[in-house]
Amino acid sequence: MTTVEQRAGQCPATHFDYSPIRPVGAYRAKAQALRDDGTPLWVNTQSQGFWMVSDPELVKEVYMNYELFRVDSVTAVDPDLDPSQLLVPLNINPPDHQKFRSLLNPWFSPASVARREAVMRENLRNLVSGFSGLGRVEAAREYAAKVPVLNLLSFANMPIDLAERLIDLVDTFMAGFSGAETPVGEDGIRPGMTSATDEINALMGSVIADRRHNPLDPDMDLFTSLVQAEVDGRPLTNAELTGIGLIYVVGGMETTRAQLGWLMYHMAKFPEDRRRVLADPALLTPAIEECIRYYTVIWGVGRKVGLDTTWHGADLRKGDMVYALNSVFNCDTRRFADADSFILDRKPGPNLSFGRGPHSCIGMHLARTQLRLAFEEWHRQIPEYSIEEGAELFERGSEITIQSLPLVWQPA
Repeated sequence: MTTVEQRAGQCPATHFDYSPIRPVGAYRAKAQALRDDGTPLWVNTQSQGFWMVSDPELVKEVYMNYELFRVDSVTAVDPDLDPSQLLVPLNINPPDHQKFRSLLNPWFSPASVARREAVMRENLRNLVSGFSGLGRVEAAREYAAKVPVLNLLSFANMPIDLAERLIDLVDTFMAGFSGAETPVGEDGIRPGMTSATDEINALMGSVIADRRHNPLDPDMDLFTSLVQAEVDGRPLTNAELTGIGLIYVVGGMETTRAQLGWLMYHMAKFPEDRRRVLADPALLTPAIEECIRYYTVIWGVGRKVGLDTTWHGADLRKGDMVYALNSVFNCDTRRFADADSFILDRKPGPNLSFGRGPHSCIGMHLARTQLRLAFEEWHRQIPEYSIEEGAELFERGSEITIQSLPLVWQPA
């Protein structure tokens, strides 16, 4: 079988590793450079080689043409998904995808999220109270990472003392998922990711087993409802339930953590924006939407080609990987005026930070609510703060996450 590079045709080749840790702003600058270049489709020679889509209209097409672009793998550098790393329903193609998603939709609807708001607010208020008197905190880990994991543990009726371990496990998992961890051996195993997956799966497996034997109220406990649910007239298998558990932990934590890190970074770096929002709370919603657009967390999405075809001049073969750049879509100057600027009161427009089509992010309402509550509860106790002088800030690739964010203030 010929490689993607051998079938490049008129598509220029590039080699860009989208996973390493780089200085803050590097990945946004790369997206802007790809946009300004104007080339719609590249061959990226990283790993096994894959097609990289940088035209905004084609990026949107990758999302919507789910018969051609499948979710058997969503990692461009890893075409062959380890079954233990199945993320349900993310790695399930239509029409079966909707069967699983319909079981989860009620738990992540705006109404369901609103019912949990008081619990989330209390979690966050207690979290901020724990360090507000210190005058300094490593906000990337001690706030941005802890906000979603504490809430997810609360919602699943799991022990809160698992938070620190889950943060470490998700970090390790994401290093492999992004491609930053180097594969080992002929099978291309990423041992760190494999070990983290096994531990998360074992943890969620124990939760699932407990809910089978000691069910809670299925209207109040997600995993009790799932072990009692059916798909196509049958109970969910252990593998399906564990796959939901894996994405609940990894997906539920990582993107919200990353986006909150960027919200806190922006409000610390640009205090005039922070003060405008504090003076006029109506600006918080557009500010969050602009943060989601401008600081695009999911730099690109992988899809696996489902059949041999010619697509916009590219000779695609079944099994090829495609990497569509959300980051370029979100800085498209045809869609967003002054796209390279953070405009606090920008009228929100459609972006791809939560995806598009059948696999759009099921947790988008929860994520937005957590961002709002996290801003409110932090600033209730710490309205004035800044980035520690001399701090060197870096971001991880793939899901663009700030690696450290030391914030300082005068304690009351």
